[in-house]
Amino acid sequence: MANCCEEFGVDLLLLGALKRENVVKYYLGSIARKLTREAPCSVLLMLKPSIERIPCKHIVVNGFDSPQTQETVEAAFSVGCALSSEKITLVEEISESRVAVSVDDDRSLRKATLRKEKIDREEKIRVTDIIKKIPLAKTKRLKWETQSIFGSRGYSIGHYARVVRADLLIMNAQEKPRFYHRFFPQDLEHILAELPTDVLIIQSKKNG
Repeated sequence: MANCCEEFGVDLLLLGALKRENVVKYYLGSIARKLTREAPCSVLLMLKPSIERIPCKHIVVNGFDSPQTQETVEAAFSVGCALSSEKITLVEEISESRVAVSVDDDRSLRKATLRKEKIDREEKIRVTDIIKKIPLAKTKRLKWETQSIFGSRGYSIGHYARVVRADLLIMNAQEKPRFYHRFFPQDLEHILAELPTDVLIIQSKKNG
């Protein structure tokens, strides 16, 4: 499939997801996961494909501190404008290790809280700088906001998208797997294991 995408110059690969029996959870089969990992283009994973268009009101997009994020956020606004979405939420997932404070009393709790608030402000500034580089015509058409989440990258944003009932989650494509990724799942692996909603994975043109 990867060779076919390259041969025919495919820009977007659409894949359907399966519903687990007896529970309202969706997952990708082994073949679909392999296609998602190896695809040289962007991939759209759909939970409930429909002939009639279903409104895409709320889009959640990763605001990771990554070279690819600018391109992914720009794509999110383009998709949002094309689908007449109402809102985009840029989520920054922050590792608890960045707080680096052991909480065992009121003083350390306050220190940890202040540290989180500082990191939150820094992340919002970083994400806002990303928005400033996007054409004003796009950002003015859509309501947008930022949301910082402390937790495991990949898992946290998927959980957030599920809780807020987002219609579409947009993510960076993962980097080429290395040996240690066999033991430590990458960001997308958490999402592919249990899709929270439709997911659009943006493949960077620089890497495509």
